[in-house]
Amino acid sequence: MIDDYQEAMELMNKMKNCLPIPVYPSKKFVSLLEQRNIKLKANQRLEIIDVHYLGDEGGISCTLKFPFKTEENYVISLTHLRPMVNHPLAKDLRKYQIHRIKNLAQQ
Repeated sequence: MIDDYQEAMELMNKMKNCLPIPVYPSKKFVSLLEQRNIKLKANQRLEIIDVHYLGDEGGISCTLKFPFKTEENYVISLTHLRPMVNHPLAKDLRKYQIHRIKNLAQQ
């Protein structure tokens, strides 16, 4: 098991109650978008506007709102987003990310 299902559901419910959640993209996500000719900087603020659980393999994934119009909606793993440090859920989000990344690396 990668995620503790109960903890993931609790975090998802907390997130849903705080939407939209401001975040920054990871460098890996910025690089992925560049391949699609979408220019985004690592310090550009995005918003999580919805959350989904994609099972143990996918984990918590987030639908994003960009600061500009995009033709597609983007859903990405929470592990590829950086929460704003002053957000009330920042510690919970980082805890989930660290736990998930650690468990993925062990597998």
